Amino acid sequence: MKNIHVIRRMVATMANRLKKMGLTLSAAFKKAWEFVKGNTINTKVSGVTKGNRQKALRRILTAYRPEQIRVSLERDKANLYDNNAVNVIISVNGSKAYNLGCIPRNLAYVVSALLDKGVHIAAAFGSVIGAASMNYGAVISLQLE
Repeated sequence: MKNIHVIRRMVATMANRLKKMGLTLSAAFKKAWEFVKGNTINTKVSGVTKGNRQKALRRILTAYRPEQIRVSLERDKANLYDNNAVNVIISVNGSKAYNLGCIPRNLAYVVSALLDKGVHIAAAFGSVIGAASMNYGAVISLQLE
């Protein structure tokens, strides 16, 4: 069990960021406590149409199972378009790491503050969405450890 002071600090950080996004303070604290208590957040990965990421998603869809894919989050402070950018890095069966995209901007605003404070957030690959005639997308789930 983590120190209660550390937990409260994480909740306050998340709640303050959520309040700045437009939630009431009460709703922000409720959301933050839900996340801290172990609820997962499922989110799409943004930026999956850039470069060869569509080919990578097609290959993941056809050749691998979701449990073979390892996901990690990496803070990208050098991003010119978003100061709070968090990259989604994947590797299949321990292979070379590949940048699949970023988590959405509104969620990155909250998650980046936690990552900057040294909080570890576990990420797991959910699924590839879309069809061959459309662009593919990816869904990941996030959970505090």
